[in-house]
Amino acid sequence: MLIDESALRRAAGNPNGKVPLDLPNVHRLEQLPDPKQLLHELLRRASGLRGRRLASFNRCLQGFRVADLIHDFSPLYRLSAFQRLAADLVQVVAARVWN
Repeated sequence: MLIDESALRRAAGNPNGKVPLDLPNVHRLEQLPDPKQLLHELLRRASGLRGRRLASFNRCLQGFRVADLIHDFSPLYRLSAFQRLAADLVQVVAARVWN
């Protein structure tokens, strides 16, 4: 979810926000100690909210929205973990395991 600044800003409810988010480089994503915490922090920052409004900001719900708002997941193919996931999904679909 840390690959699309526009999706983060839209999920946070502030698509035209100007606060710098400084997303990590795609190659560093697998080394992040707590990517979920970083996602939540970036969503809070992107929201531009303060005080009570920030306290009531549902960063978990907005975190789920980010995935719906990303149009291009291709940068993730640079990550070995994502390549393995894609290969596993291809095998599952080919085997039609869900029947």
